[in-house]
Amino acid sequence: MSGAEGTHGGEAERLVIMVNQVSQFFESQAHEPGVLGIADHVAAFWTPRMREMIFHHLDAGGEGLRPLAKEGLESLRARPPKAARKRLQAAGGISVGTERGSDAG
Repeated sequence: MSGAEGTHGGEAERLVIMVNQVSQFFESQAHEPGVLGIADHVAAFWTPRMREMIFHHLDAGGEGLRPLAKEGLESLRARPPKAARKRLQAAGGISVGTERGSDAG
């Protein structure tokens, strides 16, 4: 990523790092729960502005995003967060936004 992206370039780079860290965690799981876990995490913990910025970055080619991170973001955009949470739970995962003791949701 280059500084040529304007004032939001640094913010986009930070979001790429963040979603890649989430992706690294979920890469240890089966593929579908991993994809859905990323979608669930971003839906539960990221602000609408953060999601908008990372989707814009994804639309611009998604430079620097890990493959599973891209899939998770595309999954989130394709279905509402509640539907993604239900698919995650059906695939054997646990939603971070609904887990007992979570500060999200």
